[in-house]
Amino acid sequence: MSWLVFDLDHSNSLIWEDENFPAPNFVVSNRKNGHSHLFYAIVPVCTSENARSKPIAYMKAVYEAMAARLNADPAYSGPVAKTPGHPWWLTWEIHGTEYELGELADYVDLAITPPWSTGPDLDAVSHSRHCLLFEELRFYAYSVVNREKERGTFQSFMRLLEAYAYNKNDYRQRGFSMNLTVAQVKATVKSVARWTWDRYTGNSQCHRGVMNLDKNLPLKERQRLAAERTHQTRQKATESKIRAACHSLQEKGTKLTKVAVASATGLTRQTIAQYQYILDEANTPAPSNVILFEPVSGQSSDVNYAVHQISAPRRGSCVGLKKGQLDLLPGGGPADSCGPVNSTSDPPS
Repeated sequence: MSWLVFDLDHSNSLIWEDENFPAPNFVVSNRKNGHSHLFYAIVPVCTSENARSKPIAYMKAVYEAMAARLNADPAYSGPVAKTPGHPWWLTWEIHGTEYELGELADYVDLAITPPWSTGPDLDAVSHSRHCLLFEELRFYAYSVVNREKERGTFQSFMRLLEAYAYNKNDYRQRGFSMNLTVAQVKATVKSVARWTWDRYTGNSQCHRGVMNLDKNLPLKERQRLAAERTHQTRQKATESKIRAACHSLQEKGTKLTKVAVASATGLTRQTIAQYQYILDEANTPAPSNVILFEPVSGQSSDVNYAVHQISAPRRGSCVGLKKGQLDLLPGGGPADSCGPVNSTSDPPS
């Protein structure tokens, strides 16, 4: 699973902005009624038969929490979606960044226990349609009840559970002779909803996302901190991508221009222009009083794939240089005039 797609049956395609959510990659809207699909690219989660169940459960928890905040259709399960770029739809492509699930989790409250904790034991009740629905529905109810108490009503909570239950009532496809009747589904929903609303208090060990934000912080503040972290992470990733492209282009002898770097990175020229200082740094020649050399054999270095830059020592000084390197110094004497080098000392900083 590489995309989280949310089906909006309302015309507010900017609801993600109203909720202070990070921007989706695509907003694909119906030209007539304004209903849309929001596409979020995520780091892929394996969902095959050999996949681990806990990452899948975590992904579902994040999706359901986001869907509730976006007022998206909780019964929508894909895989059919509006195709971005198709002439039938209005497509707004915003960015091409993948999200970590933990990054998205920072914007929502996951009131269920963490994905690595005990969940519904469906194998133990696989013989009964009623028990399967009850187990699946109650854990979904736990995940949304606290939010609905804060900003919704019991009726909105019931509607969420009804939509979820009807979506799960596909037992004929699971090997049973028939699905549950409408009356049976409604009875289970009513029972789970009433008990959860009146008695469920939540789990204090709820997942807090990759930032481990304090649960006592206001939601707006947690969203602000998460957005700030997202921006910093993307900026660092973009800087690294541009620096690597500059290095590669220079090795090939290609002139560093915004067009060339944009082509090498897949970024737009407008984005490259925001990082013009990296191109300026790459185009600036090293000063003449700087020498480049490798650390003495046997010494460790904290710098990978780089060379040390140090000011040139005074004439006759050879501290930290290997034999044969004194002739690199401006005006330096013959290499054999350098005394023994202490190979256990750190190179000069």
